[in-house]
Amino acid sequence: MTTDFDRVAVIAGGLSNEREVSMRSGRRALYALSEAGIDAVLYDADETLLDRLANDRIDAAYIAVHGASGEDGSLQTALELAGVPYVGSPAASCHLAWDKVVAKVLMSRAGLATPPWVAISARSFRELSPAQLVRSVTDRLGLPVVVKPATSGSTLGMSLVEEAADLPAALVRCFTFGDVALIERYVAGQTIETVVVEDETPTALPPAAFQNPDVSPFSFEARYSADLITVALPAPLPDEALAAAARAAELTHRVLGLRDLSRTDAIVDDEGTPWFLEAAISPGLTETSVLPLAAAEVGRPLGHLLLDLLRKAHQRAGVTTG
Repeated sequence: MTTDFDRVAVIAGGLSNEREVSMRSGRRALYALSEAGIDAVLYDADETLLDRLANDRIDAAYIAVHGASGEDGSLQTALELAGVPYVGSPAASCHLAWDKVVAKVLMSRAGLATPPWVAISARSFRELSPAQLVRSVTDRLGLPVVVKPATSGSTLGMSLVEEAADLPAALVRCFTFGDVALIERYVAGQTIETVVVEDETPTALPPAAFQNPDVSPFSFEARYSADLITVALPAPLPDEALAAAARAAELTHRVLGLRDLSRTDAIVDDEGTPWFLEAAISPGLTETSVLPLAAAEVGRPLGHLLLDLLRKAHQRAGVTTG
């Protein structure tokens, strides 16, 4: 495969709690691009990044940074200011997707089902009556509920709470990963992840499901261990439910203003309805990540897919690639 690129950057790492997962994604992207014949270099998202990108005259960048600095729009803003074309959503859209509360509000307005929820800040939990807050939450949402940081990923700080007495501890654990806890009513069903790739229009790849009945779906270690988790592609759902999940992911991509690629997480209930949970603007590329597996399922090797996206980013900057 030929291209006019001299060099592209794969940006990974950073200082978030998801650094190690990000480095795994970055190394996978680097290998895939190298296999596609591209001179790709791995850069850590640290204080030297912008100087190194400028000195190395990078043509375009692929962002594999997970967590706050890579998904909240901060890195995207820095790259835009530095004039470095990059794959992925613009900074303003990253802000919308990164905050799960904001994303849920927008997708609910767009017509998607999303579990009933409340958001509680760490400050209010400290300063107000925790016992009364717990009673109010359970009165409104019932049990069980899922507790997770409003701005985080990779299941970090996430808990399933089945007894009201366990809710305060789940909130304290959640607040170690963020200042706001999102508490959602638990919806029974099949949890799925659907990647959307934007070529001419946003198109969903086959929805995927993680399977192992003996492992908690909220386990960070299990989520990234190929020895513990298997990925079903497509998810074991009726065709109508798979189609509904794909439409929901494509709608999410459009409503949040996302670009190039995204991933939508949802639960499909027994009626085949997808319940929106959250959106990710930097889907992982680890051994258990959906993006490379779903791309392969439709005959798009990861390196070639990333190269197509890098070309688009390059062209957005007013440069034509071969």
